[in-house]
Amino acid sequence: MKYLFGLLIVIIIFFVAFSLFNIGKNGLPFKNSSSQISPTIRDISPTPTPSNLTKKVTGGGILSFPKYEITIPLEWQETREVENKDNEKVIVSKDNYQISITQGGFGGAACLYPGDADIEGPSARYDGYKEITTLSKDLLRRSWTGQEMASKGFGICHKSQYGWQAPTLYGHISFITPISKMKSILEEMDNILSSLKKI
Repeated sequence: MKYLFGLLIVIIIFFVAFSLFNIGKNGLPFKNSSSQISPTIRDISPTPTPSNLTKKVTGGGILSFPKYEITIPLEWQETREVENKDNEKVIVSKDNYQISITQGGFGGAACLYPGDADIEGPSARYDGYKEITTLSKDLLRRSWTGQEMASKGFGICHKSQYGWQAPTLYGHISFITPISKMKSILEEMDNILSSLKKI
């Protein structure tokens, strides 16, 4: 009996020591639940800036010209001039910068560039150009005389089976800019022109 009592004391001491060892190693069995909350990372998309906001402008369908659509930034203004059922001019503008698309009855001319021979008949000769492809896969050239950044305006020519000519498939298109121009706004104008598509 004496040995049994001693054995029970040894087992109790062993159990207490084992329990204290586990508590020291793993911590208390009841942890504060708030310490187990991991932070959540949110994927927040940036708010669109005004330059990312756009609107669509439609026009055309006059005589043999198609209806069209262009996309412009919200800060650009849209006006429309209609003299009669056979004439329409859509103008988009920002400050002193303007793009106009005119559909109506008018003649055409060839667009000539450095290296092109003179031709008989109506033509316009330009010193330089920038090629632009529209959403409808039409090839256009923003064309100028003199230096690009010093030019007050630009003619737009269209590639057809007969070569480069104006007016374009969409009508007579022109860019009007101040003599002292900002390259960033000129690029905006090119982007507007590239958004042109038949509807």
